Amino acid sequence: MASDEAYNFVFKVVLIGESGVGKSNLLSRFTKNEFNHDSRTTIGVEFSTRTVQLGTVTVKAQIWDTAGLERYRAITSAYYRGAVGALLVYDIAKHLTYESVERWLKELYDHADPHIVVMLVGNKSDLASLRSVPTEEAKDFAVSPSAQRRRVCYSWRPQPWSPQMLRALSIMSLQKSTRKCPAKR
Repeated sequence: MASDEAYNFVFKVVLIGESGVGKSNLLSRFTKNEFNHDSRTTIGVEFSTRTVQLGTVTVKAQIWDTAGLERYRAITSAYYRGAVGALLVYDIAKHLTYESVERWLKELYDHADPHIVVMLVGNKSDLASLRSVPTEEAKDFAVSPSAQRRRVCYSWRPQPWSPQMLRALSIMSLQKSTRKCPAKR
């Protein structure tokens, strides 16, 4: 990790999705390497930062955790502005959270830069035995013409906030002109 004081770029990344899908724990896991079994509902917006090295470039990511509850939508829409990336999170064990993906995409594109990079993340892989959203269904959505026009990629990693995920998101943000997802390794 690079120092928080020296960086070449600052990227704003928003976490979006229904309430209870685990956005706050993704943020906490990535920025503090902590997991809270008793996490609370986010009210409004919270953010944290993490700095990563991409070759010779240092990127400071400001990760914004947005509330998933309907009553906070008016507050959070302003926070989409200026974001270069978004993680659209759903709970693999709750199909209703996946069914709202299109609505979240619409809201995102109503308020964000049209070239924002979006990664669709199936969260709570520890609940695989309760999975109600088949992996292939989410992957198929991410490669659909509609999703590709919006530059949606699917996260197949069990821990989406790995350094590799942020690197991929940062590289895609640096190369806004490309319409392809990063190579899967």
